[in-house]
Amino acid sequence: MSDLERWQALKDGDKQALEHIYRDHAAVLFKYGRKFMPDAQLVEDCIQDLFIELWDARQRISATDSIRKYLFVSLRRKIVKTLDRQVKKIASEEPEERHFQADFGIDQLLIQNEMDAERESKLKVAMAALSERQREVLYLKYFAEMDYNQIGEIMELNYQSARNLSHRALESLRQILLVIFIVWLCNFFGLI
Repeated sequence: MSDLERWQALKDGDKQALEHIYRDHAAVLFKYGRKFMPDAQLVEDCIQDLFIELWDARQRISATDSIRKYLFVSLRRKIVKTLDRQVKKIASEEPEERHFQADFGIDQLLIQNEMDAERESKLKVAMAALSERQREVLYLKYFAEMDYNQIGEIMELNYQSARNLSHRALESLRQILLVIFIVWLCNFFGLI
């Protein structure tokens, strides 16, 4: 059954469609939610609330061409609201600047199983130097395997801004890694 058919079945009141959607997407939603908040139980609660609200509002939900995109957007909004209720935010903080923490599977992203512990450590240092939005866009692009239209909807950006943010994130990552590599070489050869 396609996403469109399953979504329509949900809208028509088919509980099995909701169960299939939950089974197909709960794990990836949980991983995504944990990037915003470390409290696993709170993430699970948000996902449960999302599916309860989805069922309750099934007749009013809009059509979608991608269930995953719809769920990512909805979960992100739910988590943001939850975080806003839990913690008083500094007035000057941008609303989209949430505490997104990406712990990428480094070896899968760059050199697939050929990266040793030292390289992984250097890449984690470089990733930590990126902004939260840059880490989030890289996570959505390379781990959630979303296209720029989907990323734009999730992060509330237009298509070109999503592409630009991704490009700047990769460029920043390359520059940071280059600096780390140069420092490592200098240390290795005793130049520092």
